[in-house]
Amino acid sequence: MRTLFCTIFISTLTLSNFAQVDPSTITIARDTFGIPHIFAKTDAEVAYGLAWAHCEDDFEHMQMMLIMANARMGEISGKEGAATDYFVQLIRAKEHVEQFYDRDISADYKKILQAYADGINAFAKQHPKQIELKNLFPVDPKTILRGYHLILTSMVGTPRALEYIIKGKPDEYIFNASAGSNAFAFNSKITADSATYLVINPHVPLEGQGSWYEAHLCSEQNWNIYGAFIPGMTSPAMGCNDSLGWAITFNWPDYVDIYEMEINPKNKNQYKYDGQWLNFETRKVPLKVKTKLGKIKVKKEALWCVYGPAYRTDKGVYALRYNTMHDIKAAEQWYKMGKAKKYTQFYQVMEMQGIPLFNFMMADNQDHIFYLFNAKVPIRDPQFDWQKTLPGNTSKTLWNKYYSLNMLPQKYNPKCGYLYNTNNTPFHCTASNENPLEPDYCKKAGFSWNRTNNRDYRFNEIMSTKKRLTFNDIKEIKYDCKYPTGKGGIYKSFQTVYSLKESDYPDIADAIAKLKKWDFTGYTNNREAALVTFTFNYLFKKKEAAYNELETGLDYTVADLVEAIRYSKKTLLKHYKTIDIEFGAAQRLIREDKNLPVPGLPECIMAMATEDNGKGVLKASNGDSFIMFAKYSKKGNHFECVVPYGESRHKNNPHLTDQMELYTTQKTKEISLNKEEVLKTATRIYHPQ
Repeated sequence: MRTLFCTIFISTLTLSNFAQVDPSTITIARDTFGIPHIFAKTDAEVAYGLAWAHCEDDFEHMQMMLIMANARMGEISGKEGAATDYFVQLIRAKEHVEQFYDRDISADYKKILQAYADGINAFAKQHPKQIELKNLFPVDPKTILRGYHLILTSMVGTPRALEYIIKGKPDEYIFNASAGSNAFAFNSKITADSATYLVINPHVPLEGQGSWYEAHLCSEQNWNIYGAFIPGMTSPAMGCNDSLGWAITFNWPDYVDIYEMEINPKNKNQYKYDGQWLNFETRKVPLKVKTKLGKIKVKKEALWCVYGPAYRTDKGVYALRYNTMHDIKAAEQWYKMGKAKKYTQFYQVMEMQGIPLFNFMMADNQDHIFYLFNAKVPIRDPQFDWQKTLPGNTSKTLWNKYYSLNMLPQKYNPKCGYLYNTNNTPFHCTASNENPLEPDYCKKAGFSWNRTNNRDYRFNEIMSTKKRLTFNDIKEIKYDCKYPTGKGGIYKSFQTVYSLKESDYPDIADAIAKLKKWDFTGYTNNREAALVTFTFNYLFKKKEAAYNELETGLDYTVADLVEAIRYSKKTLLKHYKTIDIEFGAAQRLIREDKNLPVPGLPECIMAMATEDNGKGVLKASNGDSFIMFAKYSKKGNHFECVVPYGESRHKNNPHLTDQMELYTTQKTKEISLNKEEVLKTATRIYHPQ
């Protein structure tokens, strides 16, 4: 799943304006892993406690979200940050939230937003030495919603489309993948114990401002949920309450359109639209940029037209239109999803269509499972090719409506008893004879950009051998680290290895022979996977390839491959004195002074991408970032989860690294949603004050 933007801007309120919540009514109970379980009478009070706890554990990244949403990244990261600041102002994030705040946000949710903002502000007031930039605080509810708008507008592909415009290649823009995730659901038709299971497994960077934070929220207003958050989220992106849960995976149909504007030759600030010359709304957006000589102030042109933001290049002016332009309902929708207690309620909340993307996988305690290719897809005029640059001079290319939820690919309670998504095509989500049929859905939506991938093939390969699944079977599926047999992008990419003759390359003959022995797995005891990973990491970097090539296969020459093998052999010999090492010796999960072997490979179900540090270590960087198993049963519910490192981001905190052993050995910690049980076993109980 992408994490370019998250939450919160700066208001004109003062820190003395906290009045909604009395912190003494809120209880934060930390369990043995430091996870905050937040208890209060009202949802708003719980939101206050969540904000406080998240700041306690990761105020650094909470502030990073504030700085980004306030278009002040340039002040801390220079030119690169200023580019982000420009985007924030180009899409008019502040104005967008102002426009829809009263229309879209209910009075009840405004209370939650205010309380969450108050929690952040109270923490900042009591910890002034931890504040990164002056005038960051206080925060108000609208700034929190601005954060949601920024991250979602980023995730639907808008910055990438702008990048193609700037490069002078707008017609080449396609919304492609950059990461993967898994989601699985099983009900009594296939489970050995007749229980219903949900597996939540997003794949995002393991570190940084987009890494997952765990929390349990429990009020007396029917809110009792455990899940994963990023800074600025008032409720979980994914998780489980005592009646149902959901997972999300990233999807990428056509959410963004690019328009070539017809400019008035006599006035560069006018464009033709339906036969008339209209004026661009023009302004110079202020940017402050950190340099070696100090901070400098610059201004850059930002345009707006009937389609949305526009950008002037040497080749012309191009406008953008994207599916997050017409509401700000996503945050409240996520909150209401967490309050749903059965499938029908969950579906009704999804009909809000405030969340503009993601596959959703749901399971509940009534044995219902449900998959939805959630996508806010514009209704477009079929006479145009919407995957190319569009004419920006006609209302025929201006869309304002979207397909309703029931017109999107989805599946409810399949007869086979299971559903899955691996960021693959929505037309593969269950047994082959029960899948949604592609001809039944919109041809202009770009569904084909979501392809069949390695994890799709492998999941079906595993399921072909199963009749009934135990909980252990489900865990084995999640922790499977083998590529599919004879198909998929990885298999295709590897075939050139078999064409090499050892006798033609005597200096790497042993390495070639060893590569040919690889069994396409990435467990820590595999003795070929290290050589394979160093070799193909090198190739992917040399070819500037990314996630797409993992799905489709990497194109390279024999000379490229030989060069990569030589690099890989040289690296292993230099640092290990042999090319025959266990994978876990090289692939490591590292934080501070803890350094552990970790399995996993890119585009495996047990996913792991690494960074070659040039010193013989493949440092885990992206992949299984939050794993949760939920079991709903008549005999009682059961929840387990794990993250790669720990709950805290503070050095010397025992919860900085205390989940690493569990994570690297494919174990989990049990989670309770029972207030009495949590309070009985908590290691620390306090109020956020």
